[in-house]
Order: sequence, then structure tokens, then C-alpha cells
Amino acid sequence: MPIDVWDLSEEQLLRNGRDALWLEKYEDAYEALSEYCSRLNRYERPIPPTILGFYGLAVGHSRNVREGLKICLEALSQDRRNPNIYLCLARLYVLANSKKKAIDVLTQGLRVSRKHRGLHALREGLGVRQKVPIPFLSRENAVNVRLGRAVHKLRRKSGASPAIA
Repeated sequence: MPIDVWDLSEEQLLRNGRDALWLEKYEDAYEALSEYCSRLNRYERPIPPTILGFYGLAVGHSRNVREGLKICLEALSQDRRNPNIYLCLARLYVLANSKKKAIDVLTQGLRVSRKHRGLHALREGLGVRQKVPIPFLSRENAVNVRLGRAVHKLRRKSGASPAIA
């Protein structure tokens, strides 16, 4: 059932938009965030970069991927320290079938926030491989396989963030 955005306060619009995004109800998220951004524009108030990133994700999923990417890139240009913007942008690149760009954006986002759960989850979902321990040997070489497993075990025990590929 679509929400009546006219009856909601700005805070309610924002909350509904974010909740709909994480529930993957992109059309509802688009409606709520579109109205929220329109209200801010109407009163000549700036749209926070995080909200712009969320709005871009909603636009990309419900309307136009290219337009969503454009909005997310604008949000990223305003705030390069926000891992949620990187996550929104990476999700749109996945939607646009550009896995390499998604991985590059995830890598940048993990430099900003090494422990961001959403960035790690998407990265693992994409199946990004780690660098081989000894680069001049093949990935399948028994030495690389054993060293890789040992390094992985050590990282898990110490709770360290995995190396970025």
C-alpha cells in the first residue's frame, strides 16, 4: 500500500524512505525520499549528502539506473568520508552489471570505514578474491594455497580486516 507523503513530517518521510530502502521496497523509498528532497529544495535548504545517496539508490532501482548513479556520484563529491554513500553507489553499479566498478567503490569505502558491515557484506557477496601471498606463483600453487589459508586463519583470530584486493 503506497504511503501518503503529504501527511508526513520531514522526519517521518526520511525514516520511511530509509526503512523502505533497506527492505528493498524501492518504489516506496523513492516516493518518500523524493518528497523529502523536494521539500528541502522548496525551502532552499541543502540536502545532506547521505540522504542524496539514499535518494540516488532509490531512483536507480525504481526509475533510472543512470540517473541514480549520477545522484550518488554527486553525493560522493560532497562527502567522501561517508561509507553509506559508497555502499549506495556500489549497489547501483551491481544493478548496472558493472562488477569491477562496484568492487572499486567498495574498496574505496572500506578505506574510509574498515568495519562497515554493509560494505563487507556486499563485497563478500560479489566474491572478491584476496591477493595471493606470493605473486609470482600461480593462485593454485600449493604454497600459495597453504599460505593463504594460514593468513586467513590468523586474520580471523585477530579480528583484523581482510586485505583489500
